[in-house]
Amino acid sequence: MSPVVLVLLIITLVSIIYYLWYVTFSPQSGPVYVPSKNKTVQMMVEMADLKEGDRVIDLGSGDGRILIEAAKRGATAVGYEIDPILVAESKRKIAKAGVDEKAKVKLKNMWQAEFNQADIIFVYLFPKYLAKLKKLLEEKLTHPVKLISNDYQIPDAKPAKVKNNIYLYQL
Repeated sequence: MSPVVLVLLIITLVSIIYYLWYVTFSPQSGPVYVPSKNKTVQMMVEMADLKEGDRVIDLGSGDGRILIEAAKRGATAVGYEIDPILVAESKRKIAKAGVDEKAKVKLKNMWQAEFNQADIIFVYLFPKYLAKLKKLLEEKLTHPVKLISNDYQIPDAKPAKVKNNIYLYQL
């Protein structure tokens, strides 16, 4: 067997083992990572009407796409992500984009986010998690925030704006 084939087999095996561990044993309390398309990220940020100086939180920030886009527009952005590989990838991409003064990612469960530090919150969660998040935000927030949800609506809540399966809520 050639060295190249052997390396590819090892990489594949490690990837499968990591995926199985993540799905089976990870302490995740939300859905697994699904990256948003760059076009969707642009639409989400535009719908938020993000301004320079806004404080952004991305819950389940994945590879940092929203953090980078928000920081490029002058916001201070903090992501919460529980997957250490995605946190490392985010940090690498944030540094490469040159926005590490404006964007940070924390290896922390999204339910422990400092919600009152945000003007805008971005999420990509299933409806049952959105309902839990809405209840938590209603209990914890001391000021109004915009919540932007990709693909899914908050059950029993009326969005202020909808476009291309992106929902804006004023909480």
